[in-house]
This record gives sequence, structure tokens and C-alpha cells, in this order.
Amino acid sequence: MTYPEILDADHVAEAAALVRRYYLPIGENTNPRTGTRFDDWADGGDHPHVADRITADDLVAVSFLSVDIKGRAAIGLLETYADEINKLLQQIPVDVDLWDADIEALNSPDSPASQLWHVLRGGKYGRWGIGPTRTSKIMARKRPRLIPIYDSVVRPLMGLDHSGGQWTTWHAALNDGTDLPARLEAIRRAAEVPANISALRVMDIVLWMHGIELGLEPVNDDDDVVGAGN
Repeated sequence: MTYPEILDADHVAEAAALVRRYYLPIGENTNPRTGTRFDDWADGGDHPHVADRITADDLVAVSFLSVDIKGRAAIGLLETYADEINKLLQQIPVDVDLWDADIEALNSPDSPASQLWHVLRGGKYGRWGIGPTRTSKIMARKRPRLIPIYDSVVRPLMGLDHSGGQWTTWHAALNDGTDLPARLEAIRRAAEVPANISALRVMDIVLWMHGIELGLEPVNDDDDVVGAGN
């Protein structure tokens, strides 16, 4: 099993409680944590009108997950390299779940997803402060069913040392023969969160909340290898 026991069949209620708590206000605040708006801000990054381009609203949504996009990178994503990004997004399906994806094709250096990862990282144009965490959050905003979020809390729980090979690891977990995708949907329903929240996002929330409970510290770990799949 390539994921913690919190996601196994005996812990659905416990996992749902973590998701439910993620969506509740914190302490004396009247609003839930900002991360709860990542998926639905401005109708979502995969809305048909914006699915094939990165928008300012996407960068705002990414900021809800406690990262920022520096000005130079924002200009690059929204203007300078927008045409290249648009063409790559047009080739990445909106309606394919990671567990159904051809993982070898997805991981190929020539795949649109791998190329987009490379562009977002600044691999072609010079580093601009977008490491693997920020890159994964931008891509997850645009393709929430296909691309998982990678960060310092989730990484060790998935047995990862760095971002290289992450898509393969998640794909293997989702196809481990225990019907994890259906279990994630059961967790989402039990937590009573919106139906538009993808299974990958549910998995991310469970892992993140579980990791925080275990004492894992969210840190800026955006100094990492450029590769995503492989």
C-alpha cells in the first residue's frame, strides 16, 4: 500500500471527519480556511470558459493554498508565455481521472502535462520562483481530476523524497486493487462537501489534515528537481 492507513477501508469515517473539519471555520474566525475556496473560486480553473488558459483568478486561487506567485512569474504565465501554455492545456483532458490515465504517456517528457510542468517551473526561460509545490497547485487548479497537489506535508505520507515520480506514485495508489477512488467518493459524501470537489482533492485534504495531526510542518520546499513524472 502506497498511502497511509487513514485512506484504507477501515478509516472512512475518520477520513471524512478530517475533510469535514477542513471545511469548518477555525477558532474564532467566521469563515472557513481559505483553502476551501481553491476549487470553486471564480467557478473553478477547469470551467469551460477558462480551462485552456491560466487566468488571474487561478493565481488568486493558488494563493488560497498559502503560496504566492511572484510578479515576474505572473506576467510570464498570463502574458509572455500565455500562447504556449494555452496550446499545452488544450492537449490535456479535463475529464480524465488520474487512475484512468495512461501513466506512461502522462510521464513522457514529450507529453503536454510534462511540458507544461517544465514551462511553469521556468525550465525553459529561467527560474522565477515557481517550484514543484506551486507548479502542482497551478496544474491541479486547471486539471483537478488528473493532477495531484504536491507539498511538504503530503510528500512523506506518499513515500516521496522529491517531486520526481509523483504522478506514478499517486496512479499506483489509486489502482491498488482496493477501489480507492470509490472510497474517496464515499469520504466526500460522508463529509458533506460539494460534489465538484475531485477525488484527488479529497485525497489531498485527508492526507494534509492527517499530516498536520501527526506534526508534519508545512514548509516552502520549492527547491526541488524539475521533473514531475518519470
